[in-house]
Amino acid sequence: MNKNLVVVLKADAQIGTGHLMRVKGLLPYFKDYNIYLCSDSLSDELKTQCTEYKDIVLTEKNNLVNAVLSFSPSLVIVDHYFLDEKFESPIYEKAKVVVIDDLENRKHKCHLLIDQSEGRTKYRKLVPENCRLCLGPKYNFIKKEFFEIQKTPNIYGVPRVLVNFGGADPVHGCKYTAQAILEGKLYKHFRFTIISGLSNPDYEDIRAIVSDIKEITLIRNSNNIAEVFSNTDLAIGACGGMFRERIIAGIPSINVEIADNQAGTCDGVVRKFTLGECANVSELKNPSVIFEKLNNLYRNYSEFEKNCRNLIKDCGIENIVKEIRSL
Repeated sequence: MNKNLVVVLKADAQIGTGHLMRVKGLLPYFKDYNIYLCSDSLSDELKTQCTEYKDIVLTEKNNLVNAVLSFSPSLVIVDHYFLDEKFESPIYEKAKVVVIDDLENRKHKCHLLIDQSEGRTKYRKLVPENCRLCLGPKYNFIKKEFFEIQKTPNIYGVPRVLVNFGGADPVHGCKYTAQAILEGKLYKHFRFTIISGLSNPDYEDIRAIVSDIKEITLIRNSNNIAEVFSNTDLAIGACGGMFRERIIAGIPSINVEIADNQAGTCDGVVRKFTLGECANVSELKNPSVIFEKLNNLYRNYSEFEKNCRNLIKDCGIENIVKEIRSL
């Protein structure tokens, strides 16, 4: 008889799309479980990405514990910025609790904690003494196919640039970049693909901006990002879920910190290891800045690509699954 696994997360137009996707990468390794999802916020657009679950329960935050325990789980995976030890404690004695985090800012009651970020040092004081910590790039959530991407020949004669700021894009990065591309006529120098994200409220605005420009392709969402990456030379994007995927795929990028959990990525990773360029959100509105940074990426492409590919060697999902299974 299959055991029960419950995933707890929040994924809506404001936050959490990346959480949904990184957990999604783990679930194929747990087909011997009945898998359920409990959430206090899940946008309708993202429900199409939730095909692995036997049941989805949407409920108030203060009822999440009851919802989780109603499935009699043996394993619970929590990826939720607004939950901590208060939520996890009632579950801890009845199931193995795995927490995925990248903020290092609150206490957890869990058996295993995973944070793929570099340089984490505070967690030991935030978890039980016997909690196992899986920290750093060795435990990245990158799917195996990203380590095997082969670039397709470029038929356009200009660099192919991917623009994406996550599933929700709360800072309007895609819209600002699209406006700058049009204003500076950057499409004459680069071939752009924009992935707006399923929960992006700016999708219709972006479509109106780029509709008459054949050198710009707009996609609402892609279920095969690895294939998109194979047709990508450079990128403009957030330091979130796709940041490490771009690195592993060897795509030099203009990287933008757009959330608290991304703070320090530019100085601590991008500049430290010479992986590409950095920008702030306001600079996305400036065609000259984008043009200059993309040109620098292209001029120094070989160095940036080599540094990207050499940074992360482990397929972290397999390491994560091994640790969870060992519980």
